[in-house]
Amino acid sequence: MAGPLASVRWRLFFAVAALVVVPFPGSAADNRVGAGTSSAGSAPLDITAERIDYRQEEDVFEANGSVVIQQGTIKLTADHATIQALPGILTAVGHVHLTDPQADVTAERMDLNINTEAGVVTHGRLYVPTTNSSISGGLLQRFSEYHYRAKDGSFTNCDAQDGEVPAWRFRFKDLDLTLGDTLGLKGTWFCVLDVPTIPVPFFSYPMNRRRTGFLMPIPTYDNRFGFHVKQSFFWAINPSHDLTVTPSYYSNLGYGSDFLYRYALDRRSRGQWFVSYLQQLELPNVSGASESGQPAKEGRAVLTGTHTQYITDTLLLRANANLLSDPQILNQLSNSGALRALPSSESNFLATQRLPYGNLYLLGLYLQPLQLGGADTFQRLPEAGYNLPYVSLFNSPVLFGMDGQQVYWFRQEGFTLSRINVVPGISTEVFHLGRMIGLRPQAKFREVYYTRGIQNDEAQNRETFWLGLDATSKLARRFPLADGNSLLHTIEPRVTYEYVPVTNQSNLPQIDAVDDLPGKNLLTYMLRSRLLESGKRNAFNWLDLMVAQSYHVGDVQTMAADYDSGVPPAIGTITQPLQPATVPIQGKRFSDIWMRAVIGNNLPSQFGLSQMGAPIFGPASQAWALRPPINRYLTIDAFVDPYQLGFSQINTDLRFQEGTNWYVEVGQRYARDGSRVRRGDIWNAISFNEVFAPANGILFATMGGAFRTPWGWTFGAKAYYDVESGLVPEVDTVALYQNPCKCWSVGFYFMKFPDREQYSFMLSLTGIGWTEDSGTRVIRTLLSPLLWGERGLPWAAPGGPYGLPPQAAETGETLPGAQTGR
Repeated sequence: MAGPLASVRWRLFFAVAALVVVPFPGSAADNRVGAGTSSAGSAPLDITAERIDYRQEEDVFEANGSVVIQQGTIKLTADHATIQALPGILTAVGHVHLTDPQADVTAERMDLNINTEAGVVTHGRLYVPTTNSSISGGLLQRFSEYHYRAKDGSFTNCDAQDGEVPAWRFRFKDLDLTLGDTLGLKGTWFCVLDVPTIPVPFFSYPMNRRRTGFLMPIPTYDNRFGFHVKQSFFWAINPSHDLTVTPSYYSNLGYGSDFLYRYALDRRSRGQWFVSYLQQLELPNVSGASESGQPAKEGRAVLTGTHTQYITDTLLLRANANLLSDPQILNQLSNSGALRALPSSESNFLATQRLPYGNLYLLGLYLQPLQLGGADTFQRLPEAGYNLPYVSLFNSPVLFGMDGQQVYWFRQEGFTLSRINVVPGISTEVFHLGRMIGLRPQAKFREVYYTRGIQNDEAQNRETFWLGLDATSKLARRFPLADGNSLLHTIEPRVTYEYVPVTNQSNLPQIDAVDDLPGKNLLTYMLRSRLLESGKRNAFNWLDLMVAQSYHVGDVQTMAADYDSGVPPAIGTITQPLQPATVPIQGKRFSDIWMRAVIGNNLPSQFGLSQMGAPIFGPASQAWALRPPINRYLTIDAFVDPYQLGFSQINTDLRFQEGTNWYVEVGQRYARDGSRVRRGDIWNAISFNEVFAPANGILFATMGGAFRTPWGWTFGAKAYYDVESGLVPEVDTVALYQNPCKCWSVGFYFMKFPDREQYSFMLSLTGIGWTEDSGTRVIRTLLSPLLWGERGLPWAAPGGPYGLPPQAAETGETLPGAQTGR
């Protein structure tokens, strides 16, 4: 049978697609394998060519000229093809091109055994579009469904057309690939612009998501501690447990190691524990270290961890640990301003049991003093309580609720005591006056019992009550717009009256809000107004404004608590005052007016359902937070003094962003000399019954932003400035370069503190991995609003190393098949 443009249909089943399903490697700690089966299945084989000959005595088909062989979604084109039906041998010669939904192969010659699925490709190139990876070799061999080898070839992730030189690639003498296991290279050179740069005699990395192995080494330099290098080893103990060991060395400080253990007991129960140990050989070069009297040679450590476990569907256990070997370790060694300023470190344990009516809990809380506190600090070891939300009594409009706790206050120095607090409450459903106003009366009764007082061992108790009446309303109107959207305007006024009688608390320890219950005869109003534009697929917040103020119906405040006086209180110590020092003040009938306004859309883009499957382990598990806001907004949080018609406090945050090209953020914090308003109390969160003692004013400003250039560079910076003292506590400057195909990137950062500086770089080879250290957090925070969802970033990000699809980067939705993790 022969003729021009002849075709034949032959029911021959073969699995050539398995040859091209080659996943691309990632890091040892968190990698994903993209394997699949033949997409051809059992579809018939179609052959089209300019001429097809069939030799019946040999049972051989020969096709010449523009040969096209198609089986399902698999397509092979060549100049010449021979199919030996009996042994099942397919031979294609001349411009061979095999395409599959997952990958394609080009070669001079391809030999496939249809029965064993083994084959040989001569001078071939394998391309996997999902990972943009390319493997070429003089000889590509397939021994089984999972085992492949290549000779004298190269491997890269860069966009390089035929004849072009990729930005980087590995040249190897021998490649051995086992799907789902490892990929090994021998006789390898790492080449930059095809120039051999780094010899790698043997290179191996995993082909699955989590595989035991070494991670990329991380070098940094710090002007305090000198040269710093660490090398991590990842041990995949089993599919739900792993351990990362990271030895490190500081040339001007000492040596040590980090240990990170992670586990998942089931879908809802998991945890991770981190230990960082440093064998210090000399004092850190920071202010105050030499004057502290601490030894130069000592062991220092940090233990942090979390554990969450559902024992049953209604019994939940949670534990958080933050323990330090000494109070100065964060202040001296941490590069985080927030950690260095922590007053104390908190560890806690919580067990909650949900009941048909209410909830039982057991809480243990330990505060390790850092900047504040000491051996006489009170600790909740433990607290047990019960909470009953308001429920209807006998199906009536009357509602009943209750809170109750028993706390044992423990401390290393000084007396200990127990406290029992019981708070039953009654309320009603909202009574509507017409269709405009809703009224809701409430009452709570509080009984507090102490095993001792602050001046004697006799038991103490106090009874008090709270009466409240809420009046609320809501007005709303929707205005249609010309483009099909609508504008919704709402006004929500609220007025609350509260009464609490004055009680004697002079012999009670003031440990928390339960112990400090001043009298209250207060009327508070709040007004909230919102303007929201909504469409079929999006919404924009034009204005969200809240205004609140309180009026003292009874006596005004005459004494204010002073927690920062530095003077020993009358009872207790500076580190643990049993009752705070007080100073006389001139009280006012009207409190300062609180105003909070959000102008513009300050909500990040929403995630789709497909993004809920965040990875449990690996750096990517830390990166699946909400997308940074790509919008414009102004937030104002202020208190206005009605007697002097000026701001007593005002905090503002302004953000403006132009797509993914640039953004600017400016923040400001101001408080004038004088009293500070106390927001809310244990009875009502929106009330202003008291003020704290007068304090010095503050004026603080922050400014940050980032911008992209047409040349692949993205720059960002953020500065903090104390206007009162003229000091700059911190300046962060970062830069990131991505080559045109984003198959590699390099980042630089510089952080300056008053007593220290740090600068380093980070490097990423897309799909291979990246270097990461403490500066990664800074560069990621500053540049993520512009680079979110892109490929080849030197940190864990949504979409993994190959990024989110273009549609997802614009809308915040992940399309089916988008990769996650590294």
